[in-house]
Amino acid sequence: GPPYMATGKDMWSIVSAWTELVPNVHHVYKHLLGEMYGWSLGAAHVGLPHTLAESFMISATQIGRGEGWQLIDALKDDEVCEYSVMKEYEDKLPYTMHFCQNYWLGKWFIGKYRLDSDFLKCDKTLLMEPPKDIAKQFDFYIKPGGKPYGVKEPVRPEVAKREAFMICQLISRFNDAAAWFKDTTCEEGTANHEKSFIFHHSLDPDNNDGGEKKAKW
Repeated sequence: GPPYMATGKDMWSIVSAWTELVPNVHHVYKHLLGEMYGWSLGAAHVGLPHTLAESFMISATQIGRGEGWQLIDALKDDEVCEYSVMKEYEDKLPYTMHFCQNYWLGKWFIGKYRLDSDFLKCDKTLLMEPPKDIAKQFDFYIKPGGKPYGVKEPVRPEVAKREAFMICQLISRFNDAAAWFKDTTCEEGTANHEKSFIFHHSLDPDNNDGGEKKAKW
């Protein structure tokens, strides 16, 4: 669920009620987020309603309200993919990128279920990083597993900017984390830092030879 902030006393009260109520919720609602309904009931039961903050997290690029996308929308075009200077904007950006979606623009893509399971191996290449103006280059996306493969799906300009932000920021962070892990654990001289892996056989939108490129699990 989302991050919660409360005093220790209030959190204890909510959690105590939650753990008591959630088995009964699950008995009648055996689906995703059932535990969160139990949380809401627990908070209501002890009389501790929450104040909702909508700017802490981003996840779904096409959502209208409830997430902090207005902070990304306010970025200048040349700032969206400028990971190196993001520290200057930390107080103006959401604190969390909730990585439970797929993100795509043109043939650029990032999605956790298509990342090879051996991504952290010493000889494995890192992810190719997109150009800084990716949001301006494409008004469509092509899904890595689209059926049929190669279909161009339209993207609105405001959504393209959000998709570009997530693609650029997540790929950069994946690469940073993988590079640190390799430098820490691999034998000297064996860590591959080449940034060349892509989720399609080609980044050319008009070249769809080879079809779907499946992840290696």
